[in-house]
Parts: sequence; C-alpha cells; structure tokens
Amino acid sequence: MTALNEAQLEQLKEISRHLRQVRQQKSIRIEEISEKTMIRLGVLEALEKERFEEMPEPIFLQGFIRRYGDALGLDGNALSHMLITNVVRQDSKNAHKNLDKKRNTYIPLVLTYILLLVSASAGLLHTLNPRLTAESVTPEDNNQQSIVSNQ
Repeated sequence: MTALNEAQLEQLKEISRHLRQVRQQKSIRIEEISEKTMIRLGVLEALEKERFEEMPEPIFLQGFIRRYGDALGLDGNALSHMLITNVVRQDSKNAHKNLDKKRNTYIPLVLTYILLLVSASAGLLHTLNPRLTAESVTPEDNNQQSIVSNQ
C-alpha cells in the first residue's frame, strides 16, 4: 500500500475499529461479510486487525470500506469518503509541489527554444534573401565612404 501520513493512518484505524465494533455488535461473522461483499477474507482481517501494510492501494481500500459499511447497514459512502478525503488532500499537495518543481525546470528550456527560434529565423532570412541583408549593411558603408572621400 502507498505510505499514508499519520492523519490518514489514524483515520483508517478509527474507521476499521468502528466497522469491527458494529460487526461484533450485530453478531455477524467476518466470513459472512467476505461472502456478501466479495472482499477476500484476508483483506478484511487485515483491515480489522490494523495490519495496513497488507492492504491494497487507498483507492481500492475506499471501495472495500464502502462495501463493508453497506453490508453492515451503515452509510458506506460516508465512511469511505472520510478516508479518501484525507488521501486526496495529501496527494493534491504533493502534486502541487511537484508541479512547482517542473515549472522551474521548463523556464530555462523555454528561453533556450526562443533563442534557437530567433537564430534559426535570422539564418533563414539571410539564406533566402541575401540582398536584403546586404542592402541594409551597404548604405551605411556608402555613407562612411562618402564622408571619408569628402575630407
């Protein structure tokens, strides 16, 4: 399973304790929940015994909690939403930090591409129209020669 932060682990512990407590109060065997929800028995036992390292990714865990809660007559969506809200918040913070790092990397590349584009455009202009480039330089040279010859 993806590493969860402390707040997420505490939330998951609270949810799993609540599910186990409700199941025991209703005298429902864990095997019955496994059959009804189509969740492997080992996953349900790991959830109830808080062996979260044996659990699948949080998105799958959300579905398991929803189905488990529904099988017990609880609002499974609300239970799963409590967990996934914490996971999504943490993932979006990490994604935002990664995006900032990527932006810093792309800025020098953009400048390099712009300089390359300007250089290529200037070279193409010179190659396709050498007279235009020569004429723009020639009048200045002619002016300097006429100044020198007048003196």
